[in-house]
Amino acid sequence: MAEDIRGIGESMEHEMAMRQMRAHLARAGREIQSARQFLETPTRRGTNLANATASIDDAMDTIQQCLSERGGS
Repeated sequence: MAEDIRGIGESMEHEMAMRQMRAHLARAGREIQSARQFLETPTRRGTNLANATASIDDAMDTIQQCLSERGGS
């Protein structure tokens, strides 16, 4: 019985962690898509490259944060 309860608790923790991971990755995906749109816009190329670089940096930070929270590298 105690093992069953422990298993349920671990399952719930896992589900919460997966939801959080999906949210982080969704945000990173949006940031990367934003960077792609900046790069594909032909006008004001210099500004777009700077904005794209910032968006890519934000996406990488989000991914790194997500990995470090899950014990990755």
